[in-house]
Amino acid sequence: MKLVEIYVNEQEVAGEYVAQAFFEWNGQEWEMTVKAPGKSEAEALATAQAEAYLKEWAENQTAANEKYGVYPF
Repeated sequence: MKLVEIYVNEQEVAGEYVAQAFFEWNGQEWEMTVKAPGKSEAEALATAQAEAYLKEWAENQTAANEKYGVYPF
């Protein structure tokens, strides 16, 4: 599993910015979504959670996917 991209919406939705981390594994794209009150906070949160997710994924893929809400895109 590798991190491919972090994307943050340009406009807030319901008072929050949505950030998505996209991953690739064995030709399949996976996605994680986070929300934060500011654009920079959303990007920082997505980056931090993506890094933590990858570390935990190396130990237990299923548990990491469930904990961080990572699903096939």
